[in-house]
Amino acid sequence: MKLPSGRKKLNFLNNNYALLPFIVLLYGCDNTPDRTLSPPQNAKWVDVVFTLPADTVLLPMEVLYRSDKCKTVRYNSSNEPHNIPGYNDFEKPFGQQGSSNIWRTHIAIDGGGPCLWQLNSIKVSFKIADGNPLVKGKEVFATNYIFDFDDYGFSDGYGTGKAKESRGDLHIKTDFFPLVTHRDENDISLEFFGGETGYEKWRRRYKLHDTQKIFIEPNVHLTKVVTLIPPDQTEDRDFSAIYPDGNTEKIPYIYPNYKKLLSMK
Repeated sequence: MKLPSGRKKLNFLNNNYALLPFIVLLYGCDNTPDRTLSPPQNAKWVDVVFTLPADTVLLPMEVLYRSDKCKTVRYNSSNEPHNIPGYNDFEKPFGQQGSSNIWRTHIAIDGGGPCLWQLNSIKVSFKIADGNPLVKGKEVFATNYIFDFDDYGFSDGYGTGKAKESRGDLHIKTDFFPLVTHRDENDISLEFFGGETGYEKWRRRYKLHDTQKIFIEPNVHLTKVVTLIPPDQTEDRDFSAIYPDGNTEKIPYIYPNYKKLLSMK
């Protein structure tokens, strides 16, 4: 039977209003994806355990989930829109295990929720404590580890190097040395140096497969300070490194000789 035009309009409105709760559930009132996480009972989890060296501070873990269900619009160089997986990023603090130097947290790989969030990447960072005398008058940079569970995670701008493949549980031990870099009189930075991450063996970024536990155990040699001094002449681009034993040498770029530092630990 042919419906009157008013009935047709009413059915059309009813059908569309029936979709509204679903749309609101996924995107909320401001057209952003619903970031609710609700891991299913059979979700896989990853434990992250960090052994914190003395006189250092562990920062909250940065977490990035992506969703193929709740897309995000991006524009290319021609200002043409295209859809990419949605983002869900937040910080998750570690919990200290009693009064020990062991800190732990865990995160679900399958985040669930209305958008079916999937863990993309996590970033673990630590730095020298503000109360250490080395900090005075310097800009302090954190040392980072990045662990990727999928592609297109955090950017490469965190000094970790490119991701290297890893399967199963991961136990990372790295020797670090305080690195003081003088660029000019009012520009002095402080960070931990654990080898040039351009080389694979010293990278601190991993593409993980079938990983349930990540153990990070840095060994910081706080008294073994290496200092970088800029060149005296503008045509000379090489910095000079002053090593903990007092020896000085010209270095390429701003990377001291890590093998030499390891021999002094």
